[in-house]
Amino acid sequence: MSRSVTARLLPAGAVLALVLVGLLAGCGPDVPGPVQMTEQERDAWEIRLVENRIDKNEQFMDHQRSPLPPDEIPVFQGLNYYFPAPEFRWRVKFEPEARPDTVMLTKAKGRKVPYVKRGKVRFKHQGKVYTLWVFGPADTTAHGDYLWLPFYDKTNGRQTYAGGRYLDLTVDADGMVDLDFNFAYNPLCDYNHARYDCTLPPEENRLPFEVLAGEKEFRPDE
Repeated sequence: MSRSVTARLLPAGAVLALVLVGLLAGCGPDVPGPVQMTEQERDAWEIRLVENRIDKNEQFMDHQRSPLPPDEIPVFQGLNYYFPAPEFRWRVKFEPEARPDTVMLTKAKGRKVPYVKRGKVRFKHQGKVYTLWVFGPADTTAHGDYLWLPFYDKTNGRQTYAGGRYLDLTVDADGMVDLDFNFAYNPLCDYNHARYDCTLPPEENRLPFEVLAGEKEFRPDE
């Protein structure tokens, strides 16, 4: 049925409602699904991912840079990871906060620390849209300026660290970020509880599904 015929059959108020719904739908954010890669793009992506993991293992073997207790470094055999999972990679728009608020996040040992709520990202997983908040340091002089996404998911405490995982994000020239959970990593507390007091993700960044990508728990048998 054409729009003109529909307009003649409906009351004026109903026609106006339909028009408003159409306008709102057209103005809604474009929330993407996972990145679709060609075979060549996937090969390059997997190489970059593997190189990142090799570099991190080398860091953990280095006495000057390793977060591990000194007695564990000589027997370190590598971190635990999921296999590369392209279905957990999105290219999404970074939505900055017009007036970023400073919020208090909780450390593993209970202390509160300030972070700046810099913006959010939205992505579509299995037909549903999810939103995660992105943070930055409150003191950029002491800690530098970066975008940090802490999150929980359904794997925590079973296959991944109970205190959640982190992602580092970079906004490109188009205002987009590579939201790739294959690069998700554990807080330093997972490697050395005595030395580190890690920031826990906020409850609003809790995903209600399993993110089967990125780093797994370092000591799964404990």
